[in-house]
Amino acid sequence: MAGVSGTPPFDGDGAWLSGALSDTPLAFEYHRIAAAFEATAADVPPFDVRSHSPETIAKAQSHWLAMMKTEYESAAVFIDMAMQVRVINDPLDVQAVVLRMAQDELRHAAIAARVVTALGAEARIQPAAPRRAPPHRDCGPEESALRAVIFGCCLSETVNAARLAKRYAETADPFVKNAFRALLADERLHAQFGFYYLESRRTWLAARSEVCRSLERYLHFGFAALERQMGAVPIDAEPLTDAERAIGLPDLTELSQTFQETMLNACIPGLARFGLDALGAWQARSLAPRE
Repeated sequence: MAGVSGTPPFDGDGAWLSGALSDTPLAFEYHRIAAAFEATAADVPPFDVRSHSPETIAKAQSHWLAMMKTEYESAAVFIDMAMQVRVINDPLDVQAVVLRMAQDELRHAAIAARVVTALGAEARIQPAAPRRAPPHRDCGPEESALRAVIFGCCLSETVNAARLAKRYAETADPFVKNAFRALLADERLHAQFGFYYLESRRTWLAARSEVCRSLERYLHFGFAALERQMGAVPIDAEPLTDAERAIGLPDLTELSQTFQETMLNACIPGLARFGLDALGAWQARSLAPRE
C-alpha cells in the first residue's frame, strides 16, 4: 500500500490524487492484484535517508512525484488501446493483456508513491484530465489499432524499458533499485506486447500490402513525433553526479543517445520482421503532414 491508510484519496473537487488506498475491501483486492503481478519479493531494507544528501533527496522526491504522475496518466493510453482492440474483436488474450497493462500503470503509480513516501515527501499529485487519442480517419479500425500498438509499445515502451534497464543497473541504493526492478518487469512486457501483437496480425498483414505501405507512411510521422517527445536533450541538462546516479536519477544528457540506439538496434529491426520498411520510414521521418 502506498501512502498512509485512512488518508482521503482525493479532495472535494477531485483534482488531486493521493497515493493512499481506500479504507474498504477494495484495498485487499488491490493487494491481491499487485501480489500476482509484481516480481518475486526481495529482502530489501527500508530506505536509509542518512545515505544521501538533502539536495539529492530533494531531487529524488521531485523525480518520483513526476514519475507517479506520468505512470498514472499513462493508464489512459492503454485504456484507449483496449477500446480499439475490442472494437475489432481481437482474441481474448490480447484484450486481457492490454487491460493488464493499464492496470500495471496504476500499480506503477502506487510504487512511485511508495518511494515518494519513503523519501519523506507527500505522495500527492494533480494529474491531467484523461483524453482519448484522436481517431485515425485515414484508415480502418484494424490499422488504427496497429498504429496505436506500434507507437505505444513497439516504440515508446521499448525506449522506456531500455532506459529503465540502464538505470536499474546503475542504481546503488537498494530500496530504489528494488522499485526499479518491479517497474522493469512490467515495462519489458509492455515493449514485447507490440511485437507479439504484430505476430498475431502477421497473416492479416501479409495479405494486405496496402496496409503495410500505409503503416510506413504513418511511421514517417510517428518516428518524428516520438523523437520530439522522448529523444530531445533539455537545454539545461547536466551530467549526473555520482550521488545522483546512486539514487537512480535519470541522466538527461543521454536522452538522445538512448533514443537513437533503441530505435536503430531494437525497434526498427523488430518492425522489419513484419514486412515494414521501418528503416526507410526512420530516415524519412518528418512532422510534416503525410501525403
